[in-house]
Amino acid sequence: MKACDWLKKNRIGALIVIEREVSLQEYIGNSTKIYADINDSLLETIFFPNSPLHDGGVIIQGDRITCAGSVFKTSVNQNLSKRLGTRHRAALGIAEESDALAIVVSEETGRLSLAMDSELHYNLSNEEMRTMLLEELSPKSEIFFASDENESDGEEDA
Repeated sequence: MKACDWLKKNRIGALIVIEREVSLQEYIGNSTKIYADINDSLLETIFFPNSPLHDGGVIIQGDRITCAGSVFKTSVNQNLSKRLGTRHRAALGIAEESDALAIVVSEETGRLSLAMDSELHYNLSNEEMRTMLLEELSPKSEIFFASDENESDGEEDA
């Protein structure tokens, strides 16, 4: 979020994709491998204008930046606003074909967006983005209840 805030304030475009259950190996294979710990300075450097990796996306796996300069298929959704650029279309494209989260910082407006579950959440505040990311990335716990059939009826077996 620190990097997103800095990129937003400086109107530097970015596409940060977070892999979840569905592998993004097909995109990693054709990009520049990094394998570095996530930190704001590195993300800011990757997306800095005129950087060789500026136009592509970054893929994060777990707590590491796996690669940069990734090129994603763009969305084929005909209902998208014509004002949305390639980064937004690529973010939505990866969210349509996988369970990845795709963060977009608009170069033109500095607005933050999040693509997930085939939907683009546009013009989010920093706090909205943070909340959505925490909710989506926090471990999901399942609660199991004993079925009525398996519960004892209070009588002891003889």
